[in-house]
Amino acid sequence: MGGMDAATHKRHVLFTHLSPCSSMSTSSKLRQWALMAALSLAAVPALAQDTLSRIASSGELRLGHREKSLPFSYKDSASGKVQGYTVDICLQIFEEIKKELKRSDLRVNYLLVDGKNRITDVKNNVVDLECGGTANTAARQKEISFSHHIFVASSAFLVRKSSNIKTLDDLQGKKIAVQGKTTNENLLRANERTFNRKFNYVLVESTLDAVNALAKGEADAAFADDAGIWIPLTRLGKSMDDYHFLEKRLSVEPYSIGLRKDDPKFKELVDRVTRRMIQNGEMAALYKKWFSSEQGTLPISIFMKEALRRPSDIGVEQIAF
Repeated sequence: MGGMDAATHKRHVLFTHLSPCSSMSTSSKLRQWALMAALSLAAVPALAQDTLSRIASSGELRLGHREKSLPFSYKDSASGKVQGYTVDICLQIFEEIKKELKRSDLRVNYLLVDGKNRITDVKNNVVDLECGGTANTAARQKEISFSHHIFVASSAFLVRKSSNIKTLDDLQGKKIAVQGKTTNENLLRANERTFNRKFNYVLVESTLDAVNALAKGEADAAFADDAGIWIPLTRLGKSMDDYHFLEKRLSVEPYSIGLRKDDPKFKELVDRVTRRMIQNGEMAALYKKWFSSEQGTLPISIFMKEALRRPSDIGVEQIAF
């Protein structure tokens, strides 16, 4: 694209003032404004440019992050810093972009996304990378592209040991805290239909909220990906021992970083970074960094071991059990 037109300049200025220390309300408003700007200019041919060209012309990478998706992507309540396992990987991609474009002056603009808008924000050119804890499914690959698998999670139930809940049949009529509009909510509803069960839903905004609902007695179980449950669980301190996972798991899901479809140059760069991190041990080191605490380290599953052995970006149908 040639010189920056007025509309593009306006969008440039809008993002320039966004930083990881922005308040949640400000970040949310800016994300909404960014979406409106992207949609209003969707018919302009210039916006069809590839991601690397857009980054070069604007001087910024727009990184979509979650508010409380621990330990993958979240804003630290004390420092306001956006951080996490997936964010660290995305920042490695950012460093590769700077090398590719020979632009040490590039900056990162952090935009808040949630479970409802994360996929559409990638599609609608609001963010360049969706750096959360997002399952790479065949259905979602129809809408956006994904990096290699960076994590493999299994959907698990967390309950109090004193509850005598041992099987899914014991959860009949019980209150289950689960993040709304996610693959995990879909799994629960599919399980109800398949096995003629009935659960009472406590829909929450994050896995952290699901664990907190269980701890406060507002739910009988928390249902989420095991890795997402792990860090909030360890934050319960000594009372962590009052809880355990049910043996039954409902699915296995690979996580990936989201990016726009039909952008082979940017996809190749992203894959170059994730492949290198998988093969040289950097991703395994990040696992130890983000999934360890004083209470121990989340054991690496056989599925995660395979992801660290053989890079793949295949979008899977939910592997349900």
